[in-house]
Amino acid sequence: MRVVLSIGGGGCALALTIRDILQAQAEGVARELLLGRELPPLYSSGVRYKPEPNRGTGVELFDDPWTVWHRGWGDCDDLVIWRCGEILARLVPAGIVCKFRSPRYHVAVRKADGSLEDPSKVLIAMYGRLD
Repeated sequence: MRVVLSIGGGGCALALTIRDILQAQAEGVARELLLGRELPPLYSSGVRYKPEPNRGTGVELFDDPWTVWHRGWGDCDDLVIWRCGEILARLVPAGIVCKFRSPRYHVAVRKADGSLEDPSKVLIAMYGRLD
């Protein structure tokens, strides 16, 4: 199912809204994993980072990890949903951080120890980047 949201505003306010949406999705992924839904760990899945195909159009897709896994690639928000969800499924606190760097947004996972983990950078280092 696809849900289309039109979110007004920009800058920090939009970054907070994006963070909240992605966090809710990651929590849903964690619930699915805890219920036994199959999904490999992100970093051994073979999935690669690829920038948003709709980049620059004002359209952003937040795909679930199962879609990303079957497709074979995801952008930063897709990957952060997956990674944060798998951490939460281990019952370890984690959250999503959304940074605004005009005109773009970028997301990462804040782990329980306060450190940031950027799944996009990890996958680029492992496999390179798809363009």
